[in-house]
Amino acid sequence: MFFLRMTAILVLFAFSCAKKKEIYYCPMHTSYTSDRPGTCPICNMDLVKKEDHSERSKDPSTLLRTEADGKMESKNGMESEIHHASPSNDRSSEFFLSSEKQQSIGIRTELVSRRSLVKKMSLYSSVAYDPELYSALLEYKQAIQSSGLLPESSSSLGIGNLQLRLRQLGLSTEQIRVWSSGQRDPSELIVGGKNGRAHIYSQVYESELSIAKPGLNIQFKTDVYPDKEFGGKIKSIDNIVDKNSRTLRLRSEVSDPGHLLKPQMFGETMIEISLPGLLTIPTSAILDTGVRKIVYVQTNPNSFRAVTVKIGKSVDTWSEVLSGLEEGQSVVSESTFLVDSEAKIRFGNNAHNH
Repeated sequence: MFFLRMTAILVLFAFSCAKKKEIYYCPMHTSYTSDRPGTCPICNMDLVKKEDHSERSKDPSTLLRTEADGKMESKNGMESEIHHASPSNDRSSEFFLSSEKQQSIGIRTELVSRRSLVKKMSLYSSVAYDPELYSALLEYKQAIQSSGLLPESSSSLGIGNLQLRLRQLGLSTEQIRVWSSGQRDPSELIVGGKNGRAHIYSQVYESELSIAKPGLNIQFKTDVYPDKEFGGKIKSIDNIVDKNSRTLRLRSEVSDPGHLLKPQMFGETMIEISLPGLLTIPTSAILDTGVRKIVYVQTNPNSFRAVTVKIGKSVDTWSEVLSGLEEGQSVVSESTFLVDSEAKIRFGNNAHNH
């Protein structure tokens, strides 16, 4: 009798050990798991039971795959959804999300399309006070005037060095010619504008250097005259980046017929730049892994695939796509992190390599 009881206990113990332990996880924080239903202690989302697809696929006697309609049909005629993408060029990189699951995590999509955007920049600025450039221009003008009295070799060498200094201080070749020919008075740089003009210095980040170009229209505003705007154009941009602020100095000229703007007066320069016909997606669709930028493409109503993209300019809520996507594709624009969590459940640490 004792032997029978011990045998029964051992059988029950072996059965309980062999039974697969259920695991529940948080869709937002996939690193948190539990052995029972509940909520995530981080975000309070309901935990989701993790299904073991590998066990299901190892038992062909239980479910039969029907490729025609993307369903698994059991022997008793009952159907259940398979968690694989429908056939495509790269089926292994796709994963399945039912419409109910998409609705529960709040997935929204947006088409990749061409848009005309307007980039607005606001730059910290001041009315120019530049004694260094003033002195360099005076030396250059004096060198030119004296060049006829000096031997050709030494005069050309000295003028060339002074030209290089002016270029380092941010003047273009055309501006050097204008300032040195008498068309402009260098004293404007230290006592204020003349002939209805004022010089404005602004700081522009190096990341925006591809957008801010000489010739663009600007508007300068100062709190001293809150109801006035001084319109003008960008004339040049310095050649050397400030290693601490990662900015360059941008030089502009604005109209000031009343000579209201005084040297070192602070203000703000506004620039609007039209960017027509950019291939764009919502910035919210981009997931930056630190190594690459990922976007999830919807390949069919219930399938998604991670794609590596190269991003260009960003304007408000839109970002330019340089490569990785084509016009007309549909990308996940909301709940991108939740979709990424589902991909990690499907592919593990290799989710972004597909």
